Amino acid sequence: MLMTVPSLETIISYLSIAAAILGALLAALWLSLIIWAFRDMRLRSRDPFAQLLAALLVAALPGAGILIYLILRPPETLAEAYERALEEEALLQEIEERPACPGCSRTVNVNWILCPHCHTRLKKACPDCNALMELNWNLCPYCGNHHVDPYKIESPPTAVAPTTPSTEPDPIET
Repeated sequence: MLMTVPSLETIISYLSIAAAILGALLAALWLSLIIWAFRDMRLRSRDPFAQLLAALLVAALPGAGILIYLILRPPETLAEAYERALEEEALLQEIEERPACPGCSRTVNVNWILCPHCHTRLKKACPDCNALMELNWNLCPYCGNHHVDPYKIESPPTAVAPTTPSTEPDPIET
C-alpha cells in the first residue's frame, strides 16, 4: 500500500475550514460574553449606563474586557441586596419589639410582672381573671371588668367595736 501525500491545496482547504470553525466558535464565545456581561450587570445595577458600559468593555477588549469586568463588577446582585436589607430590617424590628424594662433597660419577657433585675413593676394582674394587663389600663380587655389599681392602697374598712357599759368604775372619774 502506497500512501499518498495530500497536496498543498488540500491541506490549505482543511486548515481554512478549521480556521473558519474556530473563528465562528470564538465569535460565538465573544458574543455570548458580551450578552452575559450585559445581563449580569443588569442583575447588579439599575443604571442603564453601567449596563451598557459593561457590555461595551467586554466587546472592545475581548480577552481583557471580561477580566476587567469581573474585577470591577458589584459584589452582590440587586436581589441579594434586597434580601439582605429585608433580613436587617427584620432583625431591627425584632430588636425593637423586644420589651425593655423601664427601670434598668434590660430585655424582659412579655409575660413578666416584675423585672427580675431591678424589681420594677412591668405589668399587673386583673383581680377578676388574673390576666396580665398594662400598668396604665383601668379596664381588663379579657374579662371586661374594672379593676382596682394595685398601686392605690386602700385600707380595709375597720369595724368599730360597739362600746358596752362597763360595771367597773372608770379610773379617771374617781
